[in-house]
Amino acid sequence: MLKLFTTLARGAVAEAEEAVFDANSIRVLEQQLRDAAAALEQSRRELACAMAYQASEDRAVTMLSDRIGVLEGSGRKAIEGGRDDLAAEVAIEIAATEDERNERSDAARRGNNEIARLRQLVEEGRKRLLALRRGLELARAQEALRRAGANGRRAIATGKGALREAEATLARIRATHAKEQDIGAALDELENSASGRDLEARLDKAGFGSVRRVNPADVLKRLRADPAVQTLNPL
Repeated sequence: MLKLFTTLARGAVAEAEEAVFDANSIRVLEQQLRDAAAALEQSRRELACAMAYQASEDRAVTMLSDRIGVLEGSGRKAIEGGRDDLAAEVAIEIAATEDERNERSDAARRGNNEIARLRQLVEEGRKRLLALRRGLELARAQEALRRAGANGRRAIATGKGALREAEATLARIRATHAKEQDIGAALDELENSASGRDLEARLDKAGFGSVRRVNPADVLKRLRADPAVQTLNPL
C-alpha cells in the first residue's frame, strides 16, 4: 500500500510539473535561449583568444625561421674565416632553434585544427540559436493566437448568453405591449357598446343613420340636368 501511495504521489508531482511547464513554456524557452546565447558568446570569446594565441605562435615560428636563417649565414662566415669552434657553437644554436621551431610548428598545426573545429562549432551554435529564436517568435505568435481564440470563445459564449437573455426580455416586452393593446381595444369596444356609439356607427354604415349622406349619383344627375350643360352638349 505504501508503494502505491508513493507511486501516486510521484505521478501527482509529475503532473504538477508538466502543468507548470505548459503554463510557462514560453518563459522557460526564453530563459534557455538567454543561457544558450551567453554560452555561445563565451565560446566566441574563447575562440577569439585561441585565434590570438595562435597568431602569436605563428609569428614565433616565423621569427625562429628568420633566426635560423641568420645563424646559418653566420655559421657559413665562421667556417669561411677558419673559426670552426664558432661554427660548431652556431650549429648547436641552430639545432636547438630548429627543435623549438618544430615543436611550435606542430603545436601551431594542432592549434589551427582545434581553431577550425571550434569555429565550426560556434557557427553551428549561431545557426541553431537563430533557428531557435525564430521558433520562439513563432511560438509567441501561436501562443497569442491561442489566448486570443480562448478569450474570443469565452466572449462569444458570454455574448450568446447575453443575446438569449436580451431576446427573452424583448419577447416579454412585446408580449406585454400586445396584451396592453388587446386590453385597450377590448375596453374601447365595451365603452362603445355601453354608450350606444357602436349602434350609431353600424346604422350610419348601413345608410340608416341620422345624418343624411350626399349620394354622388344624385350630384351627377343634377349636373347633367343643368340647362347650360344641355346647351353645350345637345343630344
